Amino acid sequence: MPEARTTPERVEPDVYTGDYYLTNCHGYEDFVVSHGRKVGPRFIKALSLAGDLNGNRVLDVGCGRGELVIQSALRGADAWGIDYAQAAVEIASRALDEAEGAARGRMHVAQMDVKSLDFDDAFFDVVFMMDVVEHLYPHELAAAFDELHRTIRHGGLLVIHTSPNKIFEEKVYPNYSRRINQAALAITRVLRFRDGLFNETMLPTVREFPHDTFERAMHINEQSAPALAADVARRGFHVRSTQFWEPPSKGGYFESRRLNIELRALDFVRFLRPLSMHPPLNRFFCNHIWMTAVRAPEPA
Repeated sequence: MPEARTTPERVEPDVYTGDYYLTNCHGYEDFVVSHGRKVGPRFIKALSLAGDLNGNRVLDVGCGRGELVIQSALRGADAWGIDYAQAAVEIASRALDEAEGAARGRMHVAQMDVKSLDFDDAFFDVVFMMDVVEHLYPHELAAAFDELHRTIRHGGLLVIHTSPNKIFEEKVYPNYSRRINQAALAITRVLRFRDGLFNETMLPTVREFPHDTFERAMHINEQSAPALAADVARRGFHVRSTQFWEPPSKGGYFESRRLNIELRALDFVRFLRPLSMHPPLNRFFCNHIWMTAVRAPEPA
């Protein structure tokens, strides 16, 4: 008789190491310099979606290094960050300890699992859930949304970011973008053309979108926008907005102007940029999903 398969309970917290947070996890470059006082476009986008935080109680789920706790407190919020990884809590605690002025007393961080929150009902006005949903198995995600529904006040705001966009990775990349990469590499081989762009590291051709070691260990529930919206609504939230997004370009990827021009031209073909930054193409080609939702009132 075949052995029964069991569903894994979770990605173990010790997978999330200090090395991950300080050398790989998004935003680490700004953090090692400013310890959360300066943040990049993804955090700025989250804060803009949350609106005025002054006087609000804010929770950052999976707070990592603590940037959103710091930024929320600097905007006048009482801010809590939770993470179930000890490495994250240690790094965030050190960053919060460096804070000065009145904001310091409004910052809190604790080791806690989102599936079992040690907060009162309807305690929070705003909750950030940045790059968390793709790290939770479906049964975990349902439990997490239930706990957030309990601890967010009626009408309170949930801000979610997830990446990658499952539709891009499972449909667009294998069936279109990688084909363009294959064609570009084939043409350059025929022409015997070589530079820093036309190689399989820069232009992957593997069937599945390439992920780094951390992502392969952690990303166990990547999302499409329709599936995520259905999950959020099923747990008692009203989805207010969904956005498909790519971070603003920092300028040149390469030091060479010629290579940057080549890359921009190639991206126009394989990602249809900048056309794909806008509807309806963005839902297929943009790799970042933002969703805001509010806790719906209880039925009368």
